Amino acid sequence: MNTFLIVLIVLLLVAVIALLLRANRVKNDALTRLLHEEQAIVEEERRMFSFLHDLGEAIAREDSHMSMYRLIVEGAMKVMESTGGVLYLLDSHGASLVPRYHSDHCVPLADVPERIADMAKSNASALMSFLRLHIIGATEGVIGSIYQNQKVEIIEDLSKDNRVAGFGGHLQANTTVILGPLSFGPKKLGVLAVTAPKGQRSFSPNDFEVFRSLVEQCAFALANAMAHQAASEKKQIEAELKSASDIQTILLPDKAPTIPGFTIAGKNIPARVLSGDYFDYIPMADGSMGAVIADVSGKGTAAAIITAMCRSVLRFSAQAGASPAATLAAVNRQLYPDIREDMFVTMVYVVIQPDGSLTLARAGHTLPLVWRKQTGKVETLHSGGLAVGIDKGTVFERVTKDLSFQLNPGDCLLLYTDGVNEALDAKGLEFGEERIHATLSSLAIQGPQAIVDGLVSEVDRFLNGKRGHDDITLVVLQRN
Repeated sequence: MNTFLIVLIVLLLVAVIALLLRANRVKNDALTRLLHEEQAIVEEERRMFSFLHDLGEAIAREDSHMSMYRLIVEGAMKVMESTGGVLYLLDSHGASLVPRYHSDHCVPLADVPERIADMAKSNASALMSFLRLHIIGATEGVIGSIYQNQKVEIIEDLSKDNRVAGFGGHLQANTTVILGPLSFGPKKLGVLAVTAPKGQRSFSPNDFEVFRSLVEQCAFALANAMAHQAASEKKQIEAELKSASDIQTILLPDKAPTIPGFTIAGKNIPARVLSGDYFDYIPMADGSMGAVIADVSGKGTAAAIITAMCRSVLRFSAQAGASPAATLAAVNRQLYPDIREDMFVTMVYVVIQPDGSLTLARAGHTLPLVWRKQTGKVETLHSGGLAVGIDKGTVFERVTKDLSFQLNPGDCLLLYTDGVNEALDAKGLEFGEERIHATLSSLAIQGPQAIVDGLVSEVDRFLNGKRGHDDITLVVLQRN
């Protein structure tokens, strides 16, 4: 009996020791597994920090967009230990997603046509060429779904996802994908995705969180790059506009010409950087002097280009010595083919003869005004005329006529663009012709420069110091 008990105790002890050893082995295996998982997480975080460092340096260097796209995709592939990756970004129209960088071994995430799928069996480069050029609708397929839903997703087997269609199933089989939307604030930018063979890589919950952080940082980098580009483009445009404005200023008269028996003054104030108005003085071989004021419809670069063209054509045409109406007709015939249908030029061209007589022609411009010293009243010179660029010549020449008149000593001729009379205050009221008449009458005795400066001051006062929406141009001629 004693022997049996001893044997039983020994067996029990052996069993207990075996259980303890097994439990310890399980514990050690669990600890080893946890250590491996922890090490994998640490390695993933290290790769993530390395990627973010590279991304930050790329932003600081203001790398090209293509370099940034490649860095994002290849960095994401490295962090997620995947074999392929693709970056889609929204196009400028906001309707389609454009592949900005597609790695060599990334499986198709877009629908593949049958012809391309067949070609891919023997020619992988044909598939890559298609994928790198193929634009996806913003609501189309799995990429469009991620873009619309704005959520990170893991797809265990791409070929089994019902959002994937086309003939690329054999190319997508046994492929695991993790995709995420790129957005910055309310602005949706695109989609980033990485792929890997299903048997070689599975994405864990930790991978999911890491990828979600990764797409957030990539979206920030892309938004930053876009902001830098927009600022750079704006700065370049502003510099180009400043250069164009400087050239335009050079084309305007820098001082008033000497005209025997007359005094003249002019001024141009652009509403923006470039002006669609201009004025000019044109000395001619016979001793006469031409003066012109013009207003191109519209604003900005297009209007500024037309003003430069108009100036050159008028200067050339005026030297023929024809009457103002004939000169404007020549200008119209030259400019009509080159002016857009929605643009035109209004002009007044006046020629001052050595004997003191004046002749003008008006091409749809605001009516010229004359202040008579003898009566102290303002007269309107009514002269028919069609704007330049509306008709190729027949109608223009029929309605645009010369008007000859005289200025007596002390009388003033005022030419102005509609930026003066149509200036609107905060209540929507126009400066109007009555204020122009009143200012002209009160300042005429002081001479042309006083009239020009006074009208500009009155418009500024009327607008309460705010710049108007239209250019202002004035030319004043006074008989001595």
